Amino acid sequence: MSTLYLVRHGQASFGQPDYDLLSSLGERQVGLLRDHLHGVAEAPHALYSGTLRRQRDTAKILAAPTGTAVTELDGLNEYSAGSLIRAHAAATGAALHDPGSGERIDPRAFQRRLEEVGMLWAEGKLQAPGVEPWQAFSDRVAAAIAEVMAREGRSRRVVVSTSAGVVGAAVGHLLGLPPREAVKLSWSVHNSSVTRIQYDGARTSLLSFNTVPHLEHPERRSLLTYR
Repeated sequence: MSTLYLVRHGQASFGQPDYDLLSSLGERQVGLLRDHLHGVAEAPHALYSGTLRRQRDTAKILAAPTGTAVTELDGLNEYSAGSLIRAHAAATGAALHDPGSGERIDPRAFQRRLEEVGMLWAEGKLQAPGVEPWQAFSDRVAAAIAEVMAREGRSRRVVVSTSAGVVGAAVGHLLGLPPREAVKLSWSVHNSSVTRIQYDGARTSLLSFNTVPHLEHPERRSLLTYR
């Protein structure tokens, strides 16, 4: 059996002009995960990443001890929350809160808005030019995960650096969850968390979801973040 480790990127730069950058805390979170994977656990045989900078930079930190090359797949990219919120604002006249605008945004208010919009998106009720439909997003995530598994074969430990929405979609596909439930899963995914999937040529199984073994020590619990 092989094990696929779906790693959510470290904390990005929410509310800053360029969200797609790891914050200093995000770099620390990933560094601790790197030490765990290469120390307490076993070093991965292969690393994959989406093409977004926060995903690529997370993968580079994880690969540093061994210099393992990182393979980038755009199928592992996150959906665009900004596009969803802008489409919702245009359709309803609701206030626009864009996390990449550089304006000060209350993270809790943004999360409530994202959850409202995410449910509409999952149900096919939010459609606009430039907005990737949920089903298309889910299908490309499933295809990317299948591609990684096919490339790596059996008896491998494979790390995939990606984002919360991708983790939710991948687990939702594996468990046969309705779109709403898959989207809801993504909202509970911690930065730098690990979701483990075991597979071989005949079956695929979820071993664990959203674990943070590198942050479980009491002195590190303050490092836990969702955004």
